[in-house]
Amino acid sequence: SYLVKYGSLGIDLPFEPNPAIALATVIGIPGVTAFRYWKDSQTEGEGNTELFSFGDTSLSMADVKKYGVSGTVAYVLTELAFWIVAFPVAAFALYQSTGHWPDVINETGDRAAVLAFVFAGANVARAFVPLRLGAALALAPWVDENLLGGSSSDENNGEKAEA
Repeated sequence: SYLVKYGSLGIDLPFEPNPAIALATVIGIPGVTAFRYWKDSQTEGEGNTELFSFGDTSLSMADVKKYGVSGTVAYVLTELAFWIVAFPVAAFALYQSTGHWPDVINETGDRAAVLAFVFAGANVARAFVPLRLGAALALAPWVDENLLGGSSSDENNGEKAEA
């Protein structure tokens, strides 16, 4: 924010209409994406050529399902934690940008703005899906022991004993 505030004194580039930058933005980003897919199609079968990669992408919902009911409950708890945090953060972001707290009951514009902030936050949070899956995997044993009373481990032990 410091650069935007005081950078406007030195350069007018982001604050003045510029057709070249607008054209580069409109054509450039889809062009880079199209080039990536074209390059991937040319190198098909030579391995994975990820252009962008965030963390360990080997985690999946199948890993969470291996923990059975406790894994599913742990994943639900991590998602609930995300959404419980998302709405107050969105409301605070609206307060910081407009100067008033949102009235989501009576004001349609405030309701739409809060949902837009939540939507933007959810799209940013997609980059952290492996982290959320990892949190669910880490939480699954605790859920099994403390919330489900160890029922999943008892069932697994029973199945192993029978085999």
